[in-house]
Amino acid sequence: MKTILAILLISTGLSAQDLKPNDVQLHIGATYIISSITTSYVLKKTNDKRKAILVGIGVGLAAGVIKELNDKRIQNRDLTGNLIGSIAGSIVVTIPF
Repeated sequence: MKTILAILLISTGLSAQDLKPNDVQLHIGATYIISSITTSYVLKKTNDKRKAILVGIGVGLAAGVIKELNDKRIQNRDLTGNLIGSIAGSIVVTIPF
């Protein structure tokens, strides 16, 4: 018990992790949410899984590109994050449980 407590006390003082999200993580999260909501909506309306995935990815990417154009500085890392978030959001929604 003393060993666990000592390790816990030592580790709380260390700054091993930076818990603030960076810009790419924010892009992934935002497009994940947008594409998953869109995919869910299209899947519910059309019952076509392929169409729902494609529309979800497209809407997520479009939102990301519009945001980048609005920033007036297009970065490849941010666009890659948008692509990852859009694909993940669309595919996760269509996994059957």
